[in-house]
Amino acid sequence: MKGPDELNRILNGRSNRRLKPLRLCEAGGIEAPVSLYSSRLSFTLQRRPASSLDPKSRRRYTIGSMALDALEHLASMDLIELCNEAKIECCRATRDLRNCGRYVQHVLDSCGHASLCAECCQRYDVCPVCRTSIPNNGARVRLRLYNKCIEAGLISKRDDDRFQEKEDSREHIMADIERLYSLFDVALENNLVSLICHYVSDVCMDENAVSSDPVLAFLLDEVVVKDWCKRTFKKIIHDLHGIYKHDLETMQSELSLLQMLALRLTGISNVLEVMYSSFKETFSGQLHDLHHLLENTLKAKQHLEVMIWCTRHQFLKNVQSRFSNSALWSLHVQERKSAAVNRSWPEFPSNLADSVRSSGFTLFIEQALSNLGMEQSYMERSKEEVDITFLQDENSPLLFHSKIDEANKDGCYPFKNLRAATDVLFLHGTSDMVVCKHAIFLYYLFDRHWTLPDGEWKYLVDDFAASFGITRHSLLESFVFYLLDDHTFPALQVLCFFQAYFVSLIYRYELVCVVVDIC
Repeated sequence: MKGPDELNRILNGRSNRRLKPLRLCEAGGIEAPVSLYSSRLSFTLQRRPASSLDPKSRRRYTIGSMALDALEHLASMDLIELCNEAKIECCRATRDLRNCGRYVQHVLDSCGHASLCAECCQRYDVCPVCRTSIPNNGARVRLRLYNKCIEAGLISKRDDDRFQEKEDSREHIMADIERLYSLFDVALENNLVSLICHYVSDVCMDENAVSSDPVLAFLLDEVVVKDWCKRTFKKIIHDLHGIYKHDLETMQSELSLLQMLALRLTGISNVLEVMYSSFKETFSGQLHDLHHLLENTLKAKQHLEVMIWCTRHQFLKNVQSRFSNSALWSLHVQERKSAAVNRSWPEFPSNLADSVRSSGFTLFIEQALSNLGMEQSYMERSKEEVDITFLQDENSPLLFHSKIDEANKDGCYPFKNLRAATDVLFLHGTSDMVVCKHAIFLYYLFDRHWTLPDGEWKYLVDDFAASFGITRHSLLESFVFYLLDDHTFPALQVLCFFQAYFVSLIYRYELVCVVVDIC
């Protein structure tokens, strides 16, 4: 077993440094850099003493130790050998394979070739591939990584049996690809996504990583990694759709699963970002496809993170709104817009004032929503294999307009409910506007609760800001934009207070600058 220092040297010795390396902790566990996945979740698997354990606990401990051993093997191996580990090998005890041909689950300890089955290796003295001598004493073979993962329960035995049922050569190639996908799944599920990223940058993109074996040459192609990302993303979307259809109580019971899926989406997006950056300057035909897949992955992740927050707060089910119903809220927003149109600048020429009225973008919330470009994403339904609008609630609007229109109350601001706000903002538009989307979400929370006592709702705003790393300055900006849209007298009073406060801050800043200059 390799020690922590040696394994850390292997993990960190790869040429690419785009991502933080993995680390083997002193207690024997593999620990991934938390910043790659989540600011709140981390994973460390450690060995513990097996003494004084009951039989059931001892069995779990044994399986855990096997899993740790398999993960250490995966983390420490040369990534170009990952293809060899995934490839199905048959026993080469005879050239024509008529007498044996069993599937090889072990590699020879002497040379590392998967050339003999467990039975034949007891009868042979040399490796049939390289003719290296096989020692007569001690361990002659060791489990291959893929079979080690099966023994540890990291890969389903049923899947392996299905792969071995393939008969023709084309089916065998597909089985090899599926086995490589299974190893990628193990890495993704155990916070070893950096391995896949390094596989892309150090192996797939390495011009010297070639093979005369057509199967290995195909496994070394980056298209295999992209297809794995697409397949895994599709499965996650399917799982999320199943959870989102349930009631609130069931969703709360699945919070840990939702957090795990969020980590996996983060991992997939990391892999896709590495691939996208590798192709960005080559003008490859895959660039467009990668961009769409990465965009959908990021939007699904952003949507899931907000859905987790909403689930934790029960979609504000127990938090009263200051409006008794959605119709009253819509009426209030219409009054705001009318007031904004009426207070247009008097020095505007009449034709310019008419154009402002016709455009309809008289409120800050309208302008902010129009900047997201959501109308275009609604009109142009995704032609990709995975459509993330599949996650949208059936009660969310099928078409949304940034312009507030009295004739289309259900398809514009204010959002019908918190779930509709989450679906509209985070499943549409572009993922790089996520800061703006968070600001609009905060605007919605301020609008829903502002005149109520702070103790009833202020903690929601603070928790949302803390959960998504929103600064106090950005929080204040969202509040001020809401107040500027609100035409009521209380909002004007608060704005006057803020004006005096900011003027005093500016005065203090200028005074400090003068003092510094004098000194």
